[in-house]
Amino acid sequence: MPRVNVKDKRKQQLMEANIVSIARRGLEETTIAHVSKGADMSRGIVNFYFTSKEKMMQETLTFLADEYTAAWQEALAAKRKETDEPSILIQAVLQSLLSDRVCSARRMAVWAAFIGHAGTHTAHARIVRSMDEALIRQLKDLWQKAGVESKTAEQRARQMHTLIRGHWLASALDTDTKRPSSYCNSWLELLQGAIAPLVAKEKVVKLKSSAPAKPKKSTAPDVLPGQLDFGDLFSRK
Repeated sequence: MPRVNVKDKRKQQLMEANIVSIARRGLEETTIAHVSKGADMSRGIVNFYFTSKEKMMQETLTFLADEYTAAWQEALAAKRKETDEPSILIQAVLQSLLSDRVCSARRMAVWAAFIGHAGTHTAHARIVRSMDEALIRQLKDLWQKAGVESKTAEQRARQMHTLIRGHWLASALDTDTKRPSSYCNSWLELLQGAIAPLVAKEKVVKLKSSAPAKPKKSTAPDVLPGQLDFGDLFSRK
């Protein structure tokens, strides 16, 4: 996995033990006793680093979010040393987040637990939302560099994020650990073949849209008396 800056190695060991326990038991069933036993440390050491189970869960989620962000940032930085072509950079980001390293069975089980819990937990929701928005901003920026206007670029970024999250949840529920990975690879191959032509098309459309458009003569019939004009439904009077 990508490197995350955790200065205290014992604290990192405790968070990793927490991840293992969540993957086995879920958030609610995991206890400080499970974590201390999994890390082979005393309960006193766990209490030294985390004042409560809730604090331990929040810091573990933050650790996972940092790990996730580091994955795509490292992949993007590495690919930028080779090219600045937006379509290739977009592929690099997606590939990093759909890789076997990020999408391990254990990580997927833990992410599914946290994301499911975030719906009713403000602190967890804030961490997940911040992580997601950082990725969406980056994808939007890459689409804009490809010549896509701002609103469409954000739509594409959010669509890609949704596909990633959907793959994650499918992976967490699929007992065949190899099948989600094969789905991911097949989908990514299709995506790699589609992004570059799409980017090229957007550039052509942008060039055409900069030229003055010729007015088209309307062939629609006049609205008959008493007939509803659907244009009125969307007017801003």
